[in-house]
Amino acid sequence: MSEPADLLDDYIDIAPFAKEVKRSLRTVLRWMNAPNGLPYSRIGNRRIIHVPTARDWILGRMRNRSVRRRKAK
Repeated sequence: MSEPADLLDDYIDIAPFAKEVKRSLRTVLRWMNAPNGLPYSRIGNRRIIHVPTARDWILGRMRNRSVRRRKAK
């Protein structure tokens, strides 16, 4: 019988996440507080980020940014 997976395996605390994406903690907190911002969960006072969801959120922002182009004059 295999061992059960840890329930929080796909989650990471905010500080290690910021380091992983090479952004400041302040930037990640700003992302989290923005409308349609970075999704996160709370366990007590601890805020954790689901890594696969965060990856999708970041990729979605990159795609949206490349679509927006200035109109030629």
